[in-house]
Amino acid sequence: MDHFTETTRTSYGQNIGNSFKGILFGFVLIAISIGLIWWNEGRSVERADALSSMSENIVTLQGTNYEMTNDSKAVLIQGEVKALSKLKDEMFGVESDGLALRRTVMMYQWKENKTTRTEEKVGGSTETITEYDYVKEWAFGRNDSSSFKHREGHENPMLDYKTQNYLSDANLGDFYLSKNVVGYISASRAYDGLSTLPKKIGQATNYNSYLYIGKDPSTPLVGDVKISYSYTPTGVYTFAAKQDGKNLSAFRTKNGTSLLFARTGRVDAATIFQEEQDANAMLTWILRGAGLFMMFIGFTLIMGPLATLANVLPFLGSLVGGVTSIVAGVLTILLGSIVIALAWFGARPMLSLALIVVGVGVTVFAMKFKKSDTSDEKRDSHRQNRDEEDVQPPRREAKPDENAQPPKREVNPKEEVKPPQRKRATPPLRRES
Repeated sequence: MDHFTETTRTSYGQNIGNSFKGILFGFVLIAISIGLIWWNEGRSVERADALSSMSENIVTLQGTNYEMTNDSKAVLIQGEVKALSKLKDEMFGVESDGLALRRTVMMYQWKENKTTRTEEKVGGSTETITEYDYVKEWAFGRNDSSSFKHREGHENPMLDYKTQNYLSDANLGDFYLSKNVVGYISASRAYDGLSTLPKKIGQATNYNSYLYIGKDPSTPLVGDVKISYSYTPTGVYTFAAKQDGKNLSAFRTKNGTSLLFARTGRVDAATIFQEEQDANAMLTWILRGAGLFMMFIGFTLIMGPLATLANVLPFLGSLVGGVTSIVAGVLTILLGSIVIALAWFGARPMLSLALIVVGVGVTVFAMKFKKSDTSDEKRDSHRQNRDEEDVQPPRREAKPDENAQPPKREVNPKEEVKPPQRKRATPPLRRES
């Protein structure tokens, strides 16, 4: 392995200028992300509708015989697929009776691995350290060494051989399968026919499991080539396609989507379409994630000057950068959700309006129901309080305490105390004789 290190310095002023240039690029990224998310939502809905439409109308054939009543319909057909021609790679004389033959080419070559890290310096400048590692490895195709940073001593020779597929047309009972239809079959096995070929085939040496162009596969040199083969065998396969006379072709749904599926063995229609719906959902989330990530980078670039200006002190720049990342994430979630909702609304306006009406109706009903419950609770509470007042037991009079003393009368010192007056006795009445 060859290793190189380069260090570059960028001044505070250059960093500020670059950050302001990034604002424009940030808006471009946001625009691209909005377009990607919008297209993805429409694509996802169209694909899902097409799959549902085909699955609802597909006819499962009981055999492999042709019936005119099924012409132009989506059909599910299962049976033995037989190749109509022998496949041969003329360059190396490799032959196969299968449905497909694939030649895979690998070359031992240089590969450039690049890593970059940036260090913040006091005063706002930055130091960028870039490391280049050059390693030798087996790889498909050819790495373009003209784009390497350090090309001298790391040149990759031209590759005279390419990976290539050979396809045969086939029959499935009464039906003809073109090479294009056979290409939908993904089954593959390692080719074991090299053992019947000579030890030396042109410039290649036959090692039974692969062909080698070079001196010694145990100690390969840059430019050595390894060629291997795989094939698709004949056998039982399942196709979901359009019956076009005695041919099978892609079924075109009402929204213009063309669908054709192939599976190894006997597979029912429900399983095929469920797998395709799952794959569509997975692709939708992958593209959503890519669009939202692109949008997040765009918002981060737009707010980049704030972190750059604060980068006079590295810890302050990191703090501001963290805050702007949080704000960028919140803005991404808000804008991304709005774009997804509008895109879905554009793809299914009637269904979206129906859902909005149902949602508003449920909300209004829930609010009225809650208000009615509150009124009933108040009425019941008032009635209960009134009943409690009516049923309240009579008050019991307190019995006087025999030992209790009468309350003392407070005497005002300014008030004149009058002596008690004696009552004069009333003289008895005289009786007249």
